[in-house]
Amino acid sequence: MKSLRLLSVVASLVLGACSTVSITNEWRNPSWPGPPASSVMVVGISRSETMRHIFEDTFSQQLQAAGVQATPAYTQIPSGPDGKPGLQELVRHSHAQVVLVTRVQRVEQKVNVSPGAPAYGPFWGWYGGAWATTPDVTQYDVVTLETSVWDPASEKLVWSVTTQAVGTSNIPKATIQLAQTLIPKLKSDGILR
Repeated sequence: MKSLRLLSVVASLVLGACSTVSITNEWRNPSWPGPPASSVMVVGISRSETMRHIFEDTFSQQLQAAGVQATPAYTQIPSGPDGKPGLQELVRHSHAQVVLVTRVQRVEQKVNVSPGAPAYGPFWGWYGGAWATTPDVTQYDVVTLETSVWDPASEKLVWSVTTQAVGTSNIPKATIQLAQTLIPKLKSDGILR
């Protein structure tokens, strides 16, 4: 039952279902010669075709709004490891200079307990205060995503970050927040033009 719940959580959160995105780790290949890319192939790794389509379309739209040509990969290749030959061909025909890939790395369930203030006084005052000071318990999921940028010519990893955010089921909004966090970083790091 627990694994079924986790599977449903992951399915609903796959590909950027996060709010208030923060970058937790970052790496840039110091030997990548560049230049900054002006065209990107966007790949979302998800078992859900719907989630993949929403993510790839939304992230591509955000890149285009930032002046970068972007193509969602689902338009040409199937999900899963069998899509590798199609991805190579698609990248070649699209002339994408880099491939951006995002996947869920992990989902952690967190519990937050906010204790109330202690109640004092005689029993009747204490009794009412005890109800007013009952702790507040909330559960939420923290989603960690890994986003990598690859150079298709050399087949080498160029840039990679992990991000964390509180999970949500609003995939378009979460993808926009992820893109608005990552695109300026990609540009300032010299990965995108």
